[in-house]
Amino acid sequence: MNESKKLQLIGKISWIYPHGKKNAIVDVGDIRVGHLTISRDTQDPSGLTEMVRTGLTAIVPGDMNEENRYFFGFFPFRNMHEITGYAVTEDFCYLNSPIVLTNSYNLGIVYNAVLSFGFHLGRIEIWPPVVLSIDDSYLNGQKGSVVEDKDVIQLLRNASNHSVQEGSAGVGLGLHAFDWKGGIGTSSRMFSISGKRFTIGALVASNHGTPELSDGADLNHGEQRRHEKKGSLAVVLATDLPLLPYQIKKVSTSIVVALPSVNTVKNNTDSITCMLFSLANVMSLKDDGPKVFDYTVTDDSALGSIFRAGLESVAEAVLRSLCLSESVAGKWNRKLDNIPEESFRAIIQVFEKSLAT
Repeated sequence: MNESKKLQLIGKISWIYPHGKKNAIVDVGDIRVGHLTISRDTQDPSGLTEMVRTGLTAIVPGDMNEENRYFFGFFPFRNMHEITGYAVTEDFCYLNSPIVLTNSYNLGIVYNAVLSFGFHLGRIEIWPPVVLSIDDSYLNGQKGSVVEDKDVIQLLRNASNHSVQEGSAGVGLGLHAFDWKGGIGTSSRMFSISGKRFTIGALVASNHGTPELSDGADLNHGEQRRHEKKGSLAVVLATDLPLLPYQIKKVSTSIVVALPSVNTVKNNTDSITCMLFSLANVMSLKDDGPKVFDYTVTDDSALGSIFRAGLESVAEAVLRSLCLSESVAGKWNRKLDNIPEESFRAIIQVFEKSLAT
């Protein structure tokens, strides 16, 4: 089954809200996305082949030449990710740096490179960088960092608001999902509150799920599981709806708890890290900025729309990450293939049931 037919299956789901023009997180404001994909085979000093299958994916909230802060929050669910900046952003509730997804080997270098990127721009602040690590060790034989500051800086400079590459791109190259090839997915939804149109967009790194679904379906059809480790799902959400920090926490928590990825997998122990930021209520630090900011507030009674729209955007992004990921061979002769038609249809079916409840 080719990817166009799988995309048609996704389109036949009874979604409530329409997607944005690009059906991607870049439909929100001036958000930009960039990938650095690293696939190479080298020999270590002992003569063994090191098969590197990794990458970086960056989400840039806008023009980083502008000194802006955006309300921001996390919801870590059974968290296994290493995250820089978590404690500080939990306290101050704002984002002023790009968000970068990578693996543990690259985390420290990426953190320093984001700071260097901000310093080169002459920014007053770009701290703390938000860098989230994802375990891609099933396919990735990397034994040390494979990126330098200049690679990360170039990635951030080249990030664009054009169409977003999905599947086995960036950090998605070495990922698995539901015992098949995982990767990057993105989607967006438009919704209205009091006659005003808003957008929420999601980008996910799918590295989670088992082949045993809650309805008894086996995505491996009786074959031995390829991947036995606990998995993880990284979710980045962005919206132009005005949200205050407590609302960001409320919306992100509600979306994670209701995700089909959580509720359709048997004996699920995967971790999920959900990040959400709002481009509304920008806090500008230009010329040291004002000392008092005026905010627009969304009434709590209207949050149901963004919750459902966000849930749909994340669910579709997960499905797209499966649909669009190319097969990848990696270390120890391991290989993960694109999910076959029968298995994809089984996931679609349980996702639909979960979204209908």
